Amino acid sequence: MKLAYVEYRSNNSGGSWWLTDENWKALEAAGWEVDWYANQKNDTFTYRDGRWMSALATKAVRRNVTMREVVEEFECVTGQDVSDEGCNCCGRPHNFTGYDENNQLVHYGPKFETTRTILWGSNE
Repeated sequence: MKLAYVEYRSNNSGGSWWLTDENWKALEAAGWEVDWYANQKNDTFTYRDGRWMSALATKAVRRNVTMREVVEEFECVTGQDVSDEGCNCCGRPHNFTGYDENNQLVHYGPKFETTRTILWGSNE
């Protein structure tokens, strides 16, 4: 099922960011809308050199895709594995949330995995 958009959020799991500056730039080049800290205004945090906690970005959006398409593209572009679990206190480093054209939550994940088969949650 095509989703209006999928939002990716990176988690600083294990004390470091899993995506490099080059990964974020590659996602943008592939058509993702990266939410760069340099473009944000925030009264609480100071973004030194366009970064927050050393990250250029921590979220991006991909429009008009299926969850499978977005995950496959993400893995291809970044070289990351969305099934990585991260550390047990911080949680997964990669999170995807899919929305329909009414901005209603449709899919989220990865929820959990078994033998490399990623299972995605759904509110359908």
